[in-house]
Amino acid sequence: MKGSLVVRRPRVARVRRQAQPASPPPPLRLRHYKHVYWMLNGGPWATAYGAVVVHDGCHGCPVCAGTTDWFMEFARIARDLIGINLRDCLHWGPLHDNPRPLIAPASNLDVCNRATLERLRRAYYRLPEPERPRLEWVPPALRRMSQAMRFEESVAILARMIELWEDGQYIGWPS
Repeated sequence: MKGSLVVRRPRVARVRRQAQPASPPPPLRLRHYKHVYWMLNGGPWATAYGAVVVHDGCHGCPVCAGTTDWFMEFARIARDLIGINLRDCLHWGPLHDNPRPLIAPASNLDVCNRATLERLRRAYYRLPEPERPRLEWVPPALRRMSQAMRFEESVAILARMIELWEDGQYIGWPS
């Protein structure tokens, strides 16, 4: 076609958006409960139960200030020092009989007692200070403490978790 005008669109420089790294989710906070009831919710078999918790009236304690990040790091240190597997003290994934919110009987702490805590302390202080394992993922109250104090407070939190187990309480975190 003679005389037809072809209109070209000006090229627009496309700006590529650089992928923003996803920020990690905040750490899950541990909680303890007096009792847990399970109610049917009509879902499929693996999610058919919903947890109904009975709170014990705690308004904040060292256990409730703890996070799953702290617990996993402390469990690694305990494994390295005395070979105990604290990770098995709490369930870490959805189970058919223990769906989310994840709440596990603290009775899994039966692998840990006061003698175990004393063995843990001895193994830690037997090492020269520069060789002692470091705790970095700690609750806010422990962040300004020295590594030795962080370790002692972490042992105290674990001791309280053992007491909760002895009282038949539950430990977990809301989803």
